[in-house]
Amino acid sequence: MKKIICFLVLVFIGLASWLLFVNRLDYGKIVIVLPSSKLVSSPFFYKKDGDFFLANDLKSGFENLGYEVEYRFREDYNDIKLGDAGNVIYLKGYYNFEKLPKDDVKGRKNILYIYYVEGLHLNILDEVDVVVSGSKRLIDESLKPLGKITYYVPQFTNPERFKPYEKTDKFAHEVLFVGSDNSNKGRECVNFAVDTGANFDVYGKFWDGKLPAGVLKGGYIDNDELYKHYSNAKIVLNDHRRDMKYFGFISNRIYDVTASGGFILSDYMPEIEEVYGDSIVMYKNYDEFKQKIDYYLSHEDERVELIEKARKITLENFTNVKVAQIFDNIFKNE
Repeated sequence: MKKIICFLVLVFIGLASWLLFVNRLDYGKIVIVLPSSKLVSSPFFYKKDGDFFLANDLKSGFENLGYEVEYRFREDYNDIKLGDAGNVIYLKGYYNFEKLPKDDVKGRKNILYIYYVEGLHLNILDEVDVVVSGSKRLIDESLKPLGKITYYVPQFTNPERFKPYEKTDKFAHEVLFVGSDNSNKGRECVNFAVDTGANFDVYGKFWDGKLPAGVLKGGYIDNDELYKHYSNAKIVLNDHRRDMKYFGFISNRIYDVTASGGFILSDYMPEIEEVYGDSIVMYKNYDEFKQKIDYYLSHEDERVELIEKARKITLENFTNVKVAQIFDNIFKNE
């Protein structure tokens, strides 16, 4: 009888040890779950998806800290396999998903990163441990009142991709805008530029037939080539969607252009002023836009001074490695 009991105890201990081993999580591993389709890795769609760019740069930041990073895509949701990864980051981007993939493993740290509010389903907030966002207003007004554990995590740039480039006529622009007319109503900064009669270039989708002759230069600039254009433009234009302005999401274009050593003219947002001071030139209306376009096109010395100030702020606060360090702190403290 004693032998049987001893045998059963040994079996129990072995089984428990096996289960412990099987369910052991590696907190040095991260899975980033993208709202993107797997098509972003196909030759046609590759590098043409904003969420994929963000994930790629974030992955690079994590790897700089020694993490091992893998991706999962929209097609994986219904049968997601996260392996032994101890940390999972779900990106809430353009795609609207109603729920997160089911994961019953205990001890895994699940984080939702919100950088696009439209279509957000509040029920998914209950499926993660921590919610982070690049909007302080969203955190303070919407997430904290729901009792969620929250962190401010700004959007960012990758200075290994966005960096100053030599001056060359090949990528030179007086005034440049890179972006699409998704609303079919134009973009404020582009509309203003048209009204001023400025010599400017536009690259982006859905502009056909809407701009003066010669302004639209192409539908797309490869993301790995953007920094060359930003570095060589006298002025790069920027604006924000209404939801971005309301919640205070700063456009990634601010970070990418400044990291590239470019000069940017943006619509006014107090959140930009809070971190960049006067180093980012902004406008509140058409008259200010026209005055600042005219002024800075003819004052190169002042442009250069502001470029240097803004780039320093970006590299100190808004890089993929800086953001990875914020996540690293969250992983270790929540």
